[in-house]
Amino acid sequence: MSNLSPRQRSQLEALWRSMPPHMRSALYNSAKAAAAADPSGQLLLDVFDELEALMGEAAGDLAKAYLFAPLRPLTAEAGTVPPSKYRFSPDDLSKMWGWLGRQIAKELVEQARKCRKPATDPVWYDFRSQAAAALAEAVAKAGRVPKDMVALDKRFGPDCRAMLQDAIVLLKFSERIDLSMAEIPAVVDDLDPDLCEHIRAQHEALMAEEPESAVWILLLVMGRLTSPWQIFRVVEKIGRRADDLVVSKTELAAIGDTVLADTGFYAAKLKQPPGNREEAEQYFKVFERYVGYSTGMVQEFGIRKDGRWGRSLFGLRAEASTNVEKVMEKVPLALDAGLPEPRRGKSGRVIPAQLPPTAAVERATGLLYFLHRAREHANAAAIASAQKRIYEQVENRMQSAGKMLVDLVANSEGQSRLSAEESLAIVADLLEAAGSDEAAELLRRRGVAAAA
Repeated sequence: MSNLSPRQRSQLEALWRSMPPHMRSALYNSAKAAAAADPSGQLLLDVFDELEALMGEAAGDLAKAYLFAPLRPLTAEAGTVPPSKYRFSPDDLSKMWGWLGRQIAKELVEQARKCRKPATDPVWYDFRSQAAAALAEAVAKAGRVPKDMVALDKRFGPDCRAMLQDAIVLLKFSERIDLSMAEIPAVVDDLDPDLCEHIRAQHEALMAEEPESAVWILLLVMGRLTSPWQIFRVVEKIGRRADDLVVSKTELAAIGDTVLADTGFYAAKLKQPPGNREEAEQYFKVFERYVGYSTGMVQEFGIRKDGRWGRSLFGLRAEASTNVEKVMEKVPLALDAGLPEPRRGKSGRVIPAQLPPTAAVERATGLLYFLHRAREHANAAAIASAQKRIYEQVENRMQSAGKMLVDLVANSEGQSRLSAEESLAIVADLLEAAGSDEAAELLRRRGVAAAA
């Protein structure tokens, strides 16, 4: 259509738009078949391609999302996802878009907003390449002019150059990276040998063609793994070593550093004890994820205790086990406030306790739930001794309280009995939260029998 005048182009577009969709489709498919049989028919197909592109809506505000699509797997609010899935914040993308549109690539942004082709069209790779070049030139210029660097830091925050460089690489090589990732499932439950070999081959090809982009395929694959520590299976194949003696000093060190950063992310979240059952369930998921990382890293790769990764990992393990033990040690204190624990007077008579506040019961319920579930990974997390000691202590307290409350239900009446029955129900619920389902059910049955 480049040989047509603006008036002719407009008339041809109007004619194409006036046709029913089925007619346009039939013409397009005929031209496509003709071009396949005779290369000279490609010119007509090119015209139809251009006309079809004009039928779409302009990207408009979606242009930003289309342009930055390669950054999306690594974009999140800081602190909400592990480091392996975070490199850019939504605010970073907005600032880059504004910088491109207002200062360093106005024409590019204008073209992108007017583009009628879908996000999957190759034209967006060209836009990304142009954006990468504009960003690279602007960052390089800022490096030469102090006042520009001050403005850059003010716009994106201190130490922004590494973030911008990552964006430049991902945009510049987006087409090649997408091609490498095309046959890798969106979710990988187990990194089997065949897929592992495929990823190794893709990494090798990128190292030969675009070495700057090679490490990103490993980082992006890591984000698709249900067990991200399995990425060491690929690292072992690429580095041709099953330990970190040499690998931790090469460009592959970025992978081990990222796995360690993820481990630290989950370990840090174990400092804050849960305040109720819902929070405890979430706390246990974080604990489970931490254990997966800390043990998986050692199982998948030879992490030497005196190596850089080993020292970091074992430091994280010590910190995490200390934090988890501190949380478990809060369980007896939580029972002081949340367990309606009667006591026996000098005469042997059972003296009831006041009903605890709801918040105290909820806190005790959450902590007991975690104490019980922590047993599943107690050895791996180096907390087995503390977990066993505290669990036995609190279970005995609850069992003892339950027995006294059964006696209280049997020997009281009126409001006193109602209070005793309510207290007994709380104890049964706490036992259940601690995983003592049989003891909880037995206590409930004994309470019913005592009230009969």
